[in-house]
Amino acid sequence: MEQLIFNVKGSSSDAYEITFIKDGASLTALCTCPAGQFGNSCKHRVAILDGKSESVSGDNADQVPTVTKWLVGTDVEAALGELRAAEKNSERTKDDIAALKKTLARAMNS
Repeated sequence: MEQLIFNVKGSSSDAYEITFIKDGASLTALCTCPAGQFGNSCKHRVAILDGKSESVSGDNADQVPTVTKWLVGTDVEAALGELRAAEKNSERTKDDIAALKKTLARAMNS
């Protein structure tokens, strides 16, 4: 089992602590922010999973790529991939709706 702990800047004045635990093919990510404490997804964990180290306030930001390597082949990677696909689809849907509203406006103004 391997473990990495990061302190990250959050919306409060105190830093949040994120713990990543790699145990075989399992990856666990815990965060002390309110969303994390209630078992919800939080932007702090996702940012590190995405390889972003800007919010890391400790001296181990250079270890973020280790977490992205741990991600490969896990159920967390699969779930993150599904989320990204849904977000992309949602953006396409928003763009389609905007275009259809313009088409409707043109049709009503003709």
